[in-house]
Parts: sequence; structure tokens; C-alpha cells
Amino acid sequence: MKAPKWLRSAVGLPGTISFSAMEPTVANALSFQPELDALSSQELLDRAQAFSGTRADALALAVAAARRTLGVDPFREQVRAAAAMLAGFAVEMDTGEGKTLAGALAAAAHVLAGHSVHVVSVNDYLARRDAEWMRPLYAALGICVSAVEESSTSEERREAYLADVTYVSVSEVGYDVLRDRFCVHDAERVAPRMDVAIVDEADAVMIDEALVPLVLAGSAHTTEDDPAQAAAFVRALTEGTDYVVDGDAATVSFTDDALDALESELGGVNLYAAENIPLLTGLNLALHAKVLMHSDVDYVIEDGELRLVNTSRGRIADGQRWPDGLHAAVEAKEGLPASGSGIILDTLTVQDLLMRYDSLIGMSGTMLAVAEELIEFYEVECGRVERRLPQARVDEPDLVLDSEEEVSAAVAAEVERRHAIGQPVLVGTQSIAQSENIAQELAARGLELRVLNAKNDETEADTVARAGERNAVTISTQISGRGTDILLGGAAAVDHDAVAAVGGLAVIQVGLYPSRRLDAQLRGRSGRQGDPGVAMRICSIHDELIETTATRTIRDQIASPRSVSPKRRGQIVATAQDISEAVRADAHRATWGYNRAITRQRDTVLAERKRLLASDAHLWEQMGSVGAGLDPTDSVVTDAVREIAVLSLDDAWCEHLLMLQSVRDGIHLRALGGQNPLDEFHRLALAEFEGFFTHAYGEAIRLIVRAGVVDIDAALAAARQRRPSATWTYMVSDNPLGDAASRAADALRSMWSDRRRRR
Repeated sequence: MKAPKWLRSAVGLPGTISFSAMEPTVANALSFQPELDALSSQELLDRAQAFSGTRADALALAVAAARRTLGVDPFREQVRAAAAMLAGFAVEMDTGEGKTLAGALAAAAHVLAGHSVHVVSVNDYLARRDAEWMRPLYAALGICVSAVEESSTSEERREAYLADVTYVSVSEVGYDVLRDRFCVHDAERVAPRMDVAIVDEADAVMIDEALVPLVLAGSAHTTEDDPAQAAAFVRALTEGTDYVVDGDAATVSFTDDALDALESELGGVNLYAAENIPLLTGLNLALHAKVLMHSDVDYVIEDGELRLVNTSRGRIADGQRWPDGLHAAVEAKEGLPASGSGIILDTLTVQDLLMRYDSLIGMSGTMLAVAEELIEFYEVECGRVERRLPQARVDEPDLVLDSEEEVSAAVAAEVERRHAIGQPVLVGTQSIAQSENIAQELAARGLELRVLNAKNDETEADTVARAGERNAVTISTQISGRGTDILLGGAAAVDHDAVAAVGGLAVIQVGLYPSRRLDAQLRGRSGRQGDPGVAMRICSIHDELIETTATRTIRDQIASPRSVSPKRRGQIVATAQDISEAVRADAHRATWGYNRAITRQRDTVLAERKRLLASDAHLWEQMGSVGAGLDPTDSVVTDAVREIAVLSLDDAWCEHLLMLQSVRDGIHLRALGGQNPLDEFHRLALAEFEGFFTHAYGEAIRLIVRAGVVDIDAALAAARQRRPSATWTYMVSDNPLGDAASRAADALRSMWSDRRRRR
């Protein structure tokens, strides 16, 4: 049982910080408003540009600018949230309480105090929208604001990062940091300044996104086996006879009979012979693509191109690919032409990226649930700013049914009933496929509806904003929970009172999200600013989350669902989410732990790279005997040798990363011998890094001196030839223990079973 709030606060548990200490700052900021309102626009600008005051003074100017330019009077709660962020805290504010404005007030105050600020969002759309929305506020104070998007050119990015406030998605700033690492000349860098980061939807960015490393890849020439041939071999295979899927639906493997048949079909080859390992790998990738990668769940096909779905956001992941041949295998499965392959140039976890900022703060509607992790991983404390008006939304009890078919029927009936009285309904689903199935069923009943999923996210803002219109039925994937406010009566709220009279927005969640935070985000779309509303969850006892986390006892019970009482169903749902949340937290710890060795080694390499670029003396010292046949005072020669050395250093790092990934893929097997996989990985990583720079500079020297002849031009051309002609980003899930999720789930299932037995 969770301890009461007063007790948790008394003992100082994470997430219990009171922001009452901010009240003097808030009161002072608001008390200055009559004086500031009397100023002309030029006088307000002059005062801001000559600013040398306190936090309260800075907030006062930001509030005055908002009142003057945006036509809004910031609520006391918004000013309190901004004051808390100025003091270095992360803040929880409910959906609809005005986090965007609170963040802008904090950003403006930080700039007035002499800082540059990145407002970090979950996607490009929010970065662009919020920068434009808040631009008048910043302009009134002489603050320059910009936005970075995926489509931004290098020059546009470079210019944007020079602004006082830059709105940018976490992935874009991360990839800019990665790309800058591979630049040889300063003019090529876009150089984001890592001063203050205000992270919007901070729990999603700092916790959920922490499991998805940012991976920069480069084009490469490969001699992989034909993925189309492998896809053809596995296309007709059947489950049980030819392959088996593990209980968590996380891995799939050939049966012995299927492997024998494949070897025969391939002309009697031995698939486990060294020369045939690439062929066996291709067949396993083809099988994985056939069985475990699902269209309209993991990916969509648009205009003859495979496009990935970011499952944590429910949207298309533009410009991203799967690594290690999986992308090509899925393309072959769908009959698409192969789009090429690549090598990993470098990786960066979201956590490492955010920890680069001198000051890290954030805001979200569901922050307190991850308060302990924010302290553990970021040393950021958080607290809550309460709602301005009391909560009027009604959260109805869960409806846990016997089958997925019953869930679909119940959802359709509930939507139809509420639609009949004119109540707007937002249906939140788990995947694109589920959203489209429900949409088809509702359309068959004659209902007009709007579908919002990763296939049509360009209409996201308009669709979500209109979800509060009278009679509106909106079907959405998880993206509905982020960023866009839903006003009763539509975007202009013209029918607010009429919609409120029929109960406000009804939110129906279909199935179980892997986290209670996601549930809360969806529910939070209803009942904003004291409006009425209703939220409910309809799921099945055979929900995917329940089946993949079920203990043996639960598996036995759900095998005969009609014998499971409503109370027990609720307990099963809670247990599934408990296990899922614990698995995610453990995966985050594993990601962080395994990346410590890589991060330290990367920092060492980058520091050496920086010295090479900055010092001629250091360059010639490392290149040793090469300098004997050259004139080190020749700037053209020096620049060429420097570029060769830097490119060789980059090549060596790519090779080292590949080796570390190979070690990591099998490191979990060390546990079978009683060793700690994490300790063993760090030991091996350290051993493999020994002699790194000797090897890198040795390769550079060999490029320059061939057969005893020094040829700078040929060496430079060869070094540049190794350089990828194009880069792209990979979508991967960090999986440090092989199948980390399923292994952790197994342990947690046992723990839950033991607890149940002791009760």
C-alpha cells in the first residue's frame, strides 16, 4: 500500500518536494505587473536588455511580455512552475494547465539571467509550433528564438543554435551532437550550446526515450547474402512445425527439422560451417522479420518505402532504420527493393546527451511517477504544481473482459451510446492496426470519425484539437496524449457549454499500456481546466501485456477466464503493469550501466581528437617518423596529415564500437558461469581499448607511407574514400543482456509468485 502523501513528504521521499518556498518569488513577480503594464513596448524592451535583477524581476518581465503580446494573463500556478524551474526543479503540471507557457516564462527568465536555453521536445511538430507560438513573448524582451527540425539544413541548424532560445526535439539535438563529432573543420559543425535544457514531456524524453540510443550510421559496401532469397525460403514455414516462438513473443528459432530441410534445399550445405554463417544469419533475420515484425505495428509501407514506427511515440520515425540486416530482411519480406546497409559510426544515449547540459530541468503531466529515476539517473528533483481548478473528470472502473473480440464490441457499443447524446469521444489504442480495426467497426455502424495514427500524423494537431467538438469521434494511437490541448466545443470552444452539458470529452482506452503514466496521459486529455469529462479503460484478460508478463498462477487463471472474479481481474491488470514498469526501470539501469564504459572511452577519444585539431605539435608528436620525410612548417601538408590522422581515429572508433557490440551481444552467457555480465563487459571493454591510439595512428602512418614511399595526396584520398558518403539514423532498443526484457520479466514473475505464496 502506498504511504499517504503527508507521510511521504515528511520523510522526504522523491517527488514530495513542496514548491511553497517559491511563493515569495511568485508574489514579487506578480506585484510588479501594474508598474510594467504602464511601460511602453520600447521601455519594456529597454528594461529587459539592461536587466541585472533577481529571479523575481526576470519572471516579472516574462509575465509582462506574455500579458502584452499573447493576450493571456499567466495563472499563479504557471508562474510558480516557472519559478520552480528557475530554481532547478522538474515540475509536474496536469494536462491543460499551461506547461508550454510556464516553460517559456522560465526560458525567458534564464536568458535574462545570461544563459542560452534549449527547450527540448519529443518531436519536430511541437518544437516548431511552440517556437512560433511563444515568439512574440520573446521578441518583446529582445530574446531571439528559433526551431530546429529534421528538414533543417546544416546552415539553418548552425544559425538556430546561435539563438537565445532554441526549440528542438531530443533526437535532432542528439544527432547534431553525433554529426559534429565527425567534423574535421570547425566551419562544418552546427555546434549546439549545452547550457540550459528545459525538457518538455520530461518523463517521456528522460525516462522512456532513455532506452532507445541515438545511433548514427554511415553508408558501407557489403557482401551480404541476398535477403530476398532468404525471405523466399522462410515464407511458407509454419509455427510449431518449422519454428517456435518463445513465451514472450520476443524471439523465434528454427526447429531442427526445418534446419535439416533448409540445408537439403540449399544443396546439402552445413549451415553451421564457418563459411555459411552469413547465410544462416540471413535466414534467421528473414524468420525474425516474417514472424515478429508486424506491418502497421512496427512499420508501415508508404509510397513503396518501409517506414518505421516509433512505438514509444506512436508515430513515424523519419529517416530511421533498423540495424544488423533486419531492415533489409523486412524489406525483402514485403517485396520492396533493398535500400542499402551501413556501419555504425557512433552512438549516444539520451541520458548521456541530457547530462551534457550545465543545467537540466523539465516539465510533464506525469512526472512524479518517475521521481526516483530522475534522481537516480539525472540528479534532478521534482515536485507538483496543483491544478488551478478542482478535477471534475470522472474516472470509471476498468472493464476487463474475456476476449479481444468482446473488447472491440464493448468499445463500439460505448462509443455509439455516447455519440447518440452528442458527447465527443476519444478512443486511445495500442497500435496502428488496432486503431484501424476499431475505426472499421465503428464506420460499419454508420459513425463518422477521424483516425489519428502514425500514417497520417501530418494532420495530428488539427485532428486532436477538434476531438472536443460535439458529436466528434476520434480514434488515436498513443500520440494523442502529447502536446496538443483539447478544448470542449472544438479549437475555438464555440460549443463549450453544450459539450459540457452532455458530460464533456469521454476518453476510452482500449487495452493496457505498459506504464500507468501512459494511462494517465490519455486520461488527462479529458477534464482540462475544471471541465467535466469521463475516462474509462476497456481491456481483455488476454491482453498482450498480461500474457507477456503473466506468472504461472495468472496463466492458469486466464486459461479459464470466466472463473476469474472482477476483483481478481483488477489485480491481474495491476500486476501486469507492475512487472512491465519494473522491467523498463531495470532495462534503463542496464542501459546506463553498460554505456558507462563506452562513454568513458568515447570521451577519451574525443579529447584526443580535439587535441589533434588544436595543436600542430601534438599532431606531429603522434605521427612520429612520418614527419622526418615532410616539412612540418608547410601548412598544406600539416592540414592534410591532420585530416588523415583524424579520419583514422574515427575509423578506429567505429571498429571498436563494432567489437563492443559483438561482446555485448553474448555477454549475458557469462551469467551461466557465475560471472557478473556487467562487470565482465567493463573488463573486456577496458582490455580491448588497450593500445587503441597506437593502432589508430599506426593505420594513419601506413596510409601515408606505402612501400617506403610518402604520398600525402594518395593517403588523403584513401582516408576520405573510407568516409561514408551519407549518414542516417538507426532505431534500436538497447538490449544489453540479449533478450533483457524477457529475462527480467521471468525473474519478476518468480518474485510475484513468491510474494503471492507468502500471503
